[in-house]
Amino acid sequence: MRVLLLSANTGAGHNSAAAAIGEALSERGESWEIVDSLAFISEKVSDFVSWGHSYVYRHFPRLFGAGYRFEENHSVKFIYDQCAKGVPALQKKLEEGWDAVICVHVFAGMMMTELRRREERGLPCIFVATDYTCSPGVSELDMDLFCIPHESLRGEFVRNGVPRERIVASGIPVRRAFYEPIEQDEAKRALGLPTGRSMVMLSCGSMGCGHMEKNALQLCERMPEAAYLTVICGSNQRTYEALLPYASERFKVIGFTDQMSLYMSAAELYITKPGGLTTSEAIAKRLPMIFINAVPGCETRNYEFLIRSGVASGTGNWRRVTATVNQELRRRELPRRQVSMMQRLFGEQRAADVICQRLSSCISAGKA
Repeated sequence: MRVLLLSANTGAGHNSAAAAIGEALSERGESWEIVDSLAFISEKVSDFVSWGHSYVYRHFPRLFGAGYRFEENHSVKFIYDQCAKGVPALQKKLEEGWDAVICVHVFAGMMMTELRRREERGLPCIFVATDYTCSPGVSELDMDLFCIPHESLRGEFVRNGVPRERIVASGIPVRRAFYEPIEQDEAKRALGLPTGRSMVMLSCGSMGCGHMEKNALQLCERMPEAAYLTVICGSNQRTYEALLPYASERFKVIGFTDQMSLYMSAAELYITKPGGLTTSEAIAKRLPMIFINAVPGCETRNYEFLIRSGVASGTGNWRRVTATVNQELRRRELPRRQVSMMQRLFGEQRAADVICQRLSSCISAGKA
C-alpha cells in the first residue's frame, strides 16, 4: 500500500501529525510520502502563506483570531477556489500510483474534494483534524472518513455538516516516542539536566510565540528553591538569544529541539499554549498542563475543550501562573487530577494506529 500524506507548512503541527501517521504506516510495512499541498498551487504561494501565517500568528495574534472568527461565520469559497488551483498538479502527483490519500490540513482536503468532484470520487481519502474543534472549511470537504480528536466532539462536526457515519473518533496522531514511559530522572540524565529536583517546562509551540522573556525570568525567581525552569524557545531565535545570558542551574534555556518527548518525560508541569499537537503530545505523556498565551482562533477552541474536560488548567495572568506552579509543586493535587482525567478520557488508544486500521478497511472496501 502506498499512501500520500498531504499537509501544509502553516506551523509544525500538521507536519508532525503526518509524520506520526507515516511512522505507523512504516511499522505495517507500507510506503508513504508527506507533501506540502500548497506547493501544488506554486512554491511561491506555499512560501508566502507559510511566512504570512507565522508572522501574523507570532506578532499579531488578535488579527489572526479575527481572521479565524471571520472564517467561522462566513463562506470559505474564496479559500476553496484558491486551493482548487492546485488540482492539476495534485492530479499529476497522483498519477505516480497511490492507493489512498490522507489530508492533515483543510487546504489539502479542499484540493482533494475538488479533484474528487471532477473525477467522480477517485482514491480513498481521509481527513484528520489536528485541533479540538471543527475548523472552518471542514464542512466543505468530501472525504470517505473524518478522523476527529475525541468522541465528545462528534456532535460539533455533525452540526457543521459532516456525515455522522463517516466520523471516527481516533484522536490526534502523535509520534510513538510520546507514548514511551520514561522515569523522570532517567530523562533528565539523558538531557544533561539536574536530577532529584522538580523541573517545570515552559514553551509556546515550535515558533516560540508570546513575550516569554520577562515572564519566564519572573517565574523562575519566584519558584521554590528545589525546582528549576526549562524554557524551550523553538525557532524563536530572538527569545533564545535574549534569555541565554540568564541561563543557570535554575534556569535552562533551550532553542529548537527534536527531543520534546524526553523533555516532557523530565517535567512535572508544562506551561504552554494550547496547540492541538502540543497538547496531544502532553496528554500521551500524561504531563499536567497550565495554559498561557492562547492565540485567538483554533487555540481558543482547544483551550475551552481541554479545560472543560479537566485535563489542563489555564490563566492569562502570569501572577496566577506563578502561584499555581508553586502551589502544585507543593501539593501535587492538580497534577494527579489531570493525569486521572487524561487516562479516563483518552485511555491507551493511539490515534495513528486507529487511522491506519480504518484506512486499510477503507481501501479494502473500495477494492471489493
